[in-house]
Amino acid sequence: LQATLRHLAWQTGQIAKGDFSQRVEFLGEFSQSFNWMVKQLEAYRQRILGQNRELERLATTDPLTGVYNRRYFMDFATKEFLRAQRYSHTFSVIQMDIDHFKKINDAYGHSAGDEVIKAFTVNCQEVLRESDVLGRIGGEEFSIILPETEMEGTLIVAERFRQAIADLALYVDEQVLHFTVSIGITSLRQDDASIDVVLKRADDALYLAKNGGRNKVVSAA
Repeated sequence: LQATLRHLAWQTGQIAKGDFSQRVEFLGEFSQSFNWMVKQLEAYRQRILGQNRELERLATTDPLTGVYNRRYFMDFATKEFLRAQRYSHTFSVIQMDIDHFKKINDAYGHSAGDEVIKAFTVNCQEVLRESDVLGRIGGEEFSIILPETEMEGTLIVAERFRQAIADLALYVDEQVLHFTVSIGITSLRQDDASIDVVLKRADDALYLAKNGGRNKVVSAA
């Protein structure tokens, strides 16, 4: 009996540590109650884990598109900058802004604007690699970090984005809606002091694309 109780105490300790595989096959009705309790604890733990995962998702993603929000993107970009510096790697940044987005909202309504945003992100995700990180920075502005990517490869990806969006026909309330995107790109330089410097350079390239007629890609080497 003492050995049985010692084993039961050990099993209880394992459960306290999170091992819910423990079961007992003795002491009659007690074993049934004990095993039922273990199953309930495991079910409760799984619910808590699921709720935590959902809270994490809500805290890091944009509710309209499901892509990462500004906060998560900036955290990732900062970590990528530090990683690239530490290991002498590189990465590139793509900054994108949907052209004349306010006019789209004014002409077709905000629901149409939401559809434009969602269609835009879907088309972007079809081109991206699993390692690339897309974030909605605000409104119609989006950013991408492309790890281990030089300027040449980034230019190819950005041009694919631009062309895919220019070719897109979006049907809204029985109307065909076309829109374009302006893009600025850059890659990490050895003398870059912070991620803010890299993002600012990509922003400046995006500004040149906007002021140069839109629907184009401008690079800042």
